[in-house]
Amino acid sequence: MSEVKFGFNARDIIREGHVAEDDLRTLRDWLSSTDLPKLNDEQLVLFLISTNNDVEVCKGTVENYFRCKTAECVLFRDRNVLNEDLRRIAGVGYFAVLPERYQGSSLFLSSFQDTNYRNFDTPSFLKMNCMVLESVLQDENPQDSIYIIDVRGFSFMHIFKLNLHVIPVYFNYIQTAIPLITKNLHILYANRALFAAFNIIKPWLHKDLATKVVFHAGDNGMRDFYEKWIPKRYFPKEIGGDLGSIKVYHERTMRKVRDLQHYFDAEEKQRTGHR
Repeated sequence: MSEVKFGFNARDIIREGHVAEDDLRTLRDWLSSTDLPKLNDEQLVLFLISTNNDVEVCKGTVENYFRCKTAECVLFRDRNVLNEDLRRIAGVGYFAVLPERYQGSSLFLSSFQDTNYRNFDTPSFLKMNCMVLESVLQDENPQDSIYIIDVRGFSFMHIFKLNLHVIPVYFNYIQTAIPLITKNLHILYANRALFAAFNIIKPWLHKDLATKVVFHAGDNGMRDFYEKWIPKRYFPKEIGGDLGSIKVYHERTMRKVRDLQHYFDAEEKQRTGHR
């Protein structure tokens, strides 16, 4: 079976003092006493970092991770950006991990390329979203992530395309299972359609995540975003930032996700081969 590999080494994370060797050993011993799939040290380190090295919370997160991913859900099956559904959604939305972290947080920006609601596919959008978030975990010592969504072009017709089977699974995964902390969720150019959609999905948001959602409406909202939250030098020109086009960072992110196919294949075999 192919090994799930990362772009960092657990020994380095321990040596730098981000994770304690004793905590890793405790978690490894606990995992071996369960019927859960075996995780390598890099995976265990990620779970420890994401739970602030609270071993008991970490155990629950690992259990939730496998509970989410072994459920029969399209979000975690056949994860290959060359598949038709993901190739299509990569032409509908932009999925861009931006080049510089802000105060240690990775910045993930999404927006529309194609605003035609007929072409919007919730399962594929969220599937790609999860893949991009997991690509962030490949980076050296990932701390947390700030997710920014530019919703210009989102309409009431898009609401009819929301998939109420997949959305709860997605929010359960990012809130209780993925070994990556969501520091904030910024919604740019929020409009009435977006607020209507948010009211639909709000029941699946835990209090912790709900308090991290920040809405920014119109140009005044963007000024507030840049002045109070993150400077514009971190963002592409399409949202008034100082960087080049979001297309550049979208394409770079898609290349990275494509190059991580070995990871997605091995990760799926790790959990499905265990059953």
